[in-house]
Amino acid sequence: MVETSNTAQADYPILGELEGILSEVGAPLFPRPVAGVFEVYEWSLDRDGFAVDDVAHELGFRPAESEEIVAKLLELQLIQPSRDRDAWFIPTDPGIASSQLLNQGELDLLERKLAVGQLRNDLARLSLLFRSSKFGSQYTNSFDIVKVPETVRLLLSEAAANSSQEVVCMQPGSGWPADDLVESQNNDFQALKRGVRLRVLYQHAARFDTPTREHAGKLIESGAEIRTAGALFGKIVIFDRTAAYIPASGEDGGAVVIQERSLIDFLHSCFEHVWATAKEFDTRRAEIDVIGGDMKKEIVKMLISGAKDEAIARRLGISVRTCRKHIGQVMQMFGATSRFQFGYLVKEANLEEDV
Repeated sequence: MVETSNTAQADYPILGELEGILSEVGAPLFPRPVAGVFEVYEWSLDRDGFAVDDVAHELGFRPAESEEIVAKLLELQLIQPSRDRDAWFIPTDPGIASSQLLNQGELDLLERKLAVGQLRNDLARLSLLFRSSKFGSQYTNSFDIVKVPETVRLLLSEAAANSSQEVVCMQPGSGWPADDLVESQNNDFQALKRGVRLRVLYQHAARFDTPTREHAGKLIESGAEIRTAGALFGKIVIFDRTAAYIPASGEDGGAVVIQERSLIDFLHSCFEHVWATAKEFDTRRAEIDVIGGDMKKEIVKMLISGAKDEAIARRLGISVRTCRKHIGQVMQMFGATSRFQFGYLVKEANLEEDV
C-alpha cells in the first residue's frame, strides 16, 4: 500500500483519499494514466525530488491537475513519499511497479475470463433446456453448437435424466475410455429404471473389445436393446425424438445440438434403416464367422469403390492393420494378387450387387 505523510494528507486532500481507497480495495487492476503523468515522471528524474506545487509552477499545470497527476503517480507506484521530507516525492523503478501491478492484473484478467467463459457455457446450457421446455416452444432455432466438452457431457446427462420415452444411440468405432463407459452407463441405467426404451447401435468390431462387451452385457441385462452393424455413418444420440446430439467437426469434444423436428425425424429414420439389418449383440460370444462375413462384404464394397485402407478401417471401426488382414483374406478368397485383378474378378462374377 502507498504511504503518505500526515502533512501531505492535510495539504492535498486527494492524496489522503487515495490512501483510503487503496486500503479498502487494494491497487486497481489497471490504473489509467491521466494526461501529463508520464511527462511529470520524466521531469522528476532530473531532480532530487519534488512537491506538488513544483509540478504546477515549473510545468504549467493547474493546482488541481498537479494533485491528480501526483496521486496517479502514487497509484502507479512510479513515485513514493520521501522519508526525510514531508510532502516530498521521489521517483521509483517502473520495473517494480510493472511486476506488482501487471502480474496481479494478468491474474485478475484470467480469473475474469474463466468466469465469463463459465457463465457463457451455463447460459448456453440453460438456453437449450429452456427451448426444449414448454416455455420455449416459440423458439425456432434448428441447432446450437456447444464447444466445451464439459458442457456437452452435462447436457447429455440432463437430457438422459429428462427423457421419458426412448433414447437411441449410434456409436461408431470400437473401444472407448473406461471413464466414458462408466458415465454413459450411469445415464443409461437411470433411463432404463424409468421405463425408457434404450436402443444402441455399435459396429461389429465392438464385439471384440472386452470392456465394451461387458458394458453392453450390463445394459442388456437391464433391458436395453443393442445391435451391431458392419459400418455406421456417424455418432448420433436422439432423446425422445425432440433433441439430437452429433459431434461437432474437429477434435475439441464439442457437439451440435439439433432441435428442429424434421431434421431429427430424418436422423431417426437413418438410425432405423441401419437397425433393421443390424445383428443382435450376443455378449456371450464374439460370433467371429458371422460378423467377419459382414465385415468382408463391406470391405468388398469399399474396395470396388476405390477406398483407401485408412478409409475402410475408419468406416469399419478397426485398426488399419486388422483392416489389411481382412483385405488380404478377401483377395485370397477370389484368388486375386492385386486390387486391379480383384476388381476385375468381382465384375466377371457379377458379385457387385450381391455384396
